[in-house]
Amino acid sequence: MSSPMRITTIRSEGISALSYFVSSEQQGIVIDPRRDASIYNELALREDVEILYIFETHRNEDYVIGSLELQSMVPNAEIGHSDATNFHYGELSLADGETFKVGKMHITCLNTPGHTNDSMCYIISDREDASEPIVAFTGDTLFVNEVGRTDFVDMSKHALMSQKLYDSLHGKILQLGDGVIIHPGHGAGSVCGGAIGDREFSTIGFERSNNVWLKMSEDDFIESKIKQELTLAPYFKHCELLNTKGPPVLSAGVAPQELDLASFETLLSNPNHVVLDTRSPTEFLNRQIPRTISMSLTNMGLIAGWILKPSQSISLILRNREYLGEAWSYLVRLGFDNVVGFLENGITSWIESGRATTSIKTISIDDLKIQLDNRTLLVVDVRESHEYKLEHIKDSISLPLTRLVDTAPSLKFDRTIATLCPSGFRSTTAASILSRNDITNILAPSEGFKGWTARGLPTEE
Repeated sequence: MSSPMRITTIRSEGISALSYFVSSEQQGIVIDPRRDASIYNELALREDVEILYIFETHRNEDYVIGSLELQSMVPNAEIGHSDATNFHYGELSLADGETFKVGKMHITCLNTPGHTNDSMCYIISDREDASEPIVAFTGDTLFVNEVGRTDFVDMSKHALMSQKLYDSLHGKILQLGDGVIIHPGHGAGSVCGGAIGDREFSTIGFERSNNVWLKMSEDDFIESKIKQELTLAPYFKHCELLNTKGPPVLSAGVAPQELDLASFETLLSNPNHVVLDTRSPTEFLNRQIPRTISMSLTNMGLIAGWILKPSQSISLILRNREYLGEAWSYLVRLGFDNVVGFLENGITSWIESGRATTSIKTISIDDLKIQLDNRTLLVVDVRESHEYKLEHIKDSISLPLTRLVDTAPSLKFDRTIATLCPSGFRSTTAASILSRNDITNILAPSEGFKGWTARGLPTEE
């Protein structure tokens, strides 16, 4: 009995990366696997599918690819990526137009430079003659409601990469046909696009009609791309390097260990060690271990790369040890492998031992407005520069969280400050970083910038 073509989407929370397990006739491929890659092997075993190829759409910048990790579990699978980059791993350097047959699927590799020079889309037909493609895995070339960013390669080549992306979209992707389903490399919330839609798939026809970038002239497209400001996080270059050389296989490392109080305290005193408190912002603000950084599980996948450095070792404070796997996955997806361990029984053991704790006071939006009017308080806006430029509170200062770790040691404030972000997650992390640098006159608004605007309070551009 023949088996139909099946597509399973695997989402990596935080970074909003989308990867795919695609099969036909008990043969399959994986596209852009995440680094905690056992899920693909489990799918293959459950569905009795042999994974033949692991295809990458490009050298990713915002997460570490899991191709080698998956290959360690499925040794016969071959890794393929574009021949436009000199990757130090993988069996297949794919040329534009190269084809593969997997089950009843005919796969065509389509080089679509623009986001990167090695951007590759995988176009699939299930016809014997490979005509009439049915689906396209578009990586970071085309998203739902968006297109790839063009500022990663080299800012001096921003216009050139934008032109290349325009040519790839109009000369290749849109030529596939309006009925072709697209599966992009990221969903809503990713830093790889400005306004990626909530849906995780679309069609070329729908995007042609509704995606504003596809309606622009070439000149307008290039100009708009150059003006587009998006998050540039410090860890991007780290991921780019690992994804060129090939990241280490995680199974060869040491699993995070449960740490007793003495071991944990020793690590806490190490200047090149960071303790991440994964509890909620509310719990952290109410009571925390000194010199720890707030990094709630809700937001860890997005902002860990904004504040951590590859050279640092990491330990965790968990509300419950059952969350260890989730926290570990968020970190290794971003290339932060040196997770030493977690404090046994969490902050409870620290408190019960009689060791000191601290807290950071909160402030309501109404009281924030009063203190600002009285000029007794300074708002430190930790959103990204492009968010701040769009709209901010008058007389606030912009200190993006992506740069705060490097700037915090030299900061001095002559009055109380209130850290501000959209909803409180980033601002709590920022407050903890400032506190770690011995700045004590900090308040954290109980609501963020969204709470301010919801009340109709004044802002400026």
